[in-house]
Amino acid sequence: MPLLTSYQAALGGVAVILIFGIVVEKHYVSRSTVFYNILSFILLLASIEIPPTLLIALVVYLLMGMLVMKFHVRLLFPAFGARAYGSLALVLLLEGRTLIPGLEGRGFYETILLLGILWVIVTAIVHYIGYLYKKHGW
Repeated sequence: MPLLTSYQAALGGVAVILIFGIVVEKHYVSRSTVFYNILSFILLLASIEIPPTLLIALVVYLLMGMLVMKFHVRLLFPAFGARAYGSLALVLLLEGRTLIPGLEGRGFYETILLLGILWVIVTAIVHYIGYLYKKHGW
């Protein structure tokens, strides 16, 4: 008998990614972290229920991450680091369980816009927690 459901395990994985981003990515995002996050994102996309139109937008993000890795564009590494990716994964997991109110019945662009805004808000919160961690050295 498993201790966690698949959803709880996914949330635990996201928590691990966010904690890694807060604790380890204090100064910079490494190429290995970006690589790991891209692979993790592929698994996430394969395991959550999302509308096909949203999947297309997320595949574009995935392809951008692959191009950033291939051409080693260090300036864009933070967009695929643990803090940003973990925040996106959290928003997607919540959306997959319809825990984000107000998304049902919206069009493609509205859904992308709302999820993008939520992603930015969660990422800002995670970065602020990281800032506090770095400043106070908990």
